[in-house]
Amino acid sequence: MPQPEENQVCLKGVLADIHERWTPDGSPAAIASLVISRPNLGAARATSEPSQPIPLRATGNEARQLAQHDGHTVAIEGRLRRRYYNREGESRWGQVEVWVDRCQPISQEV
Repeated sequence: MPQPEENQVCLKGVLADIHERWTPDGSPAAIASLVISRPNLGAARATSEPSQPIPLRATGNEARQLAQHDGHTVAIEGRLRRRYYNREGESRWGQVEVWVDRCQPISQEV
């Protein structure tokens, strides 16, 4: 039986806050948020937010897919990646993002 690839995530949520960009070579790129449900952690945290945004990044066709499905429910497949930044010459931890490999719309039939 083949082993699953390491660093692989699958999430379902609503696309929001999409910003289209261009890479230095002229390819399309996008940053966005995938709004997902937060797990219920019991009465002590019952007043916490019911959802949370997960940052996404995409290039090429996946960036176009994100832009086309703004505000819609989608399934995202991708890989986690931590971004770094420098401040005053020191490397700092940034945020963890999902680098999108696939964006598939989900039908919301009732």
